[in-house]
Amino acid sequence: MTISEARPKVDLMNLDLFVSNQEDAAFERLRAEDPVHWNEPSDNGPGFWALTRYADVRDGASNATQLSSAAGTQIVDRKVEGKGASSLHNMDDPEHAKLRKVCISHLRATKVRQWQDVIDSSVTLLLDEAEEQGSFDMVDLISARLPMLVLSQVMGVPEADAPKMVDWTNRLTSSDPDHTVAEAALTEAREEVMSYFDQLTEQRRAEPQNDLISILANGQVDGRPLTREELAAYYIVLVAAGNETTRHTLSGGVLALHEHPGTWERVVADESLLSPMVDEMLRYVSAVAAMRRTASEDLVIGGTQIAKGDRVVLWFNSANRDSAVFDDPHTFRLDRETNEHLTFGWGIHFCLGAHLARAEIRDFFAEARRRRLRFEVTGEPQRLRHNIFRGWSSLPVTVSRVEG
Repeated sequence: MTISEARPKVDLMNLDLFVSNQEDAAFERLRAEDPVHWNEPSDNGPGFWALTRYADVRDGASNATQLSSAAGTQIVDRKVEGKGASSLHNMDDPEHAKLRKVCISHLRATKVRQWQDVIDSSVTLLLDEAEEQGSFDMVDLISARLPMLVLSQVMGVPEADAPKMVDWTNRLTSSDPDHTVAEAALTEAREEVMSYFDQLTEQRRAEPQNDLISILANGQVDGRPLTREELAAYYIVLVAAGNETTRHTLSGGVLALHEHPGTWERVVADESLLSPMVDEMLRYVSAVAAMRRTASEDLVIGGTQIAKGDRVVLWFNSANRDSAVFDDPHTFRLDRETNEHLTFGWGIHFCLGAHLARAEIRDFFAEARRRRLRFEVTGEPQRLRHNIFRGWSSLPVTVSRVEG
């Protein structure tokens, strides 16, 4: 038997694997038998090396010198910002560091705390609507709206335009799970975003405010203002990536609580369990499942030779279920002593909006706890047909009160 015949025949570009919730078993087998897995090219996409163990994924995310983001971070050759200036996702240092520096101070934990009123008011609005309706789709009513309600105000977008942000992010990312949306449709969405933010950029250059658009519109790189293309790439990636972690962790978190009876009641009874619960949701759901890199030189990972130019995909969702790091990894547990998950990535590309996403998720469940609300799943959850994002397109729920 040859080595290739001995390796598990797993195709991580087969989206049926993900939509049917079978990927955890596939990744468990790969971690045990073929942790640096060559995913053969097919009609579904190009060939790539899949890193599935925690240590290899974290090391790969840390190795920005040999594993470049500049060629794109989607498995297929496509960038959400198009063919113009690259976004932070699709950029290496030193350019990446310069552009990231423009707005990172605006999204640090200390700054995010200044946006607490915005988060609180958005959560209050959505939970009021949830209680009024009683039964609803968690994704449509809450998960897709909360991050955009918050981000629109943090960026400086009028609240009335928050629905546009939801529409744009759906068209740029989650609505294209099969990677088959025509480039013309993506170009149309990008142009809408650029045209909209062109107007706000000019307004903020004339009259700066305490928002992210003002920071970017008046920011500089190498002593010069950001170009329109650089700003467009920034705005597009903020809109496209600014919702996925919160959106899918809220839906997946509610589903996890449903699948682990009694867990939410423990949190309602003990506020100290709220923060561990949020971290466990982030690990357990792993909303951003994977990111691609490209080898900039020959290297060895986990004893496997990787050639210059090869695609290397970091599977964060697999790393977050690695039993070498997490005891009983497929169980949602509140008692993990350490929970150093990789949900927000690692290294220089650690998620820019991590503090904001964490604050949104925690605030939502903190207020639901204060109101003693319980979300009961009442219909079949519908997974996104996607391998980059681990999310749900539909999650029917009913809201009730926790007794006692």
